Amino acid sequence: MYQVSVAESIKRILETPIGTRVMRPEFGSRLHELIDKRMDEKWKLDFIRFAAEAINKWEKRVKLVSVELRKIEGSKVYYTLHFDNGEEIEGEFSSVA
Repeated sequence: MYQVSVAESIKRILETPIGTRVMRPEFGSRLHELIDKRMDEKWKLDFIRFAAEAINKWEKRVKLVSVELRKIEGSKVYYTLHFDNGEEIEGEFSSVA
C-alpha cells in the first residue's frame, strides 16, 4: 500500500483550505485565512495556531512540538516544524493570493 511521507502529508494539510474537499469538507487548515492580512504579531500567532491545529488533527504519525517562524521576506514566511522524535520539516507560506 502506498503511504504518503509525513512531509508530503503535512504540506497537503497546510495548503488545503478547510471546506474545499467535497468528500472531506473539514480537512485542511485555516492558513488561507491569513492571505492578504497584515503580518503583525497576531498574524504570527494565528499562523502558529492554525498550523498546529491542522497538523495535530490530521497527521497522527507525528507529534508536533513547536512551529518556528524563521524568516519573513516580503510576503513569504519560512518556517520549521519541530516534532517530538527530533525530526524537523521546513516549509514556506505565501501571504498573498
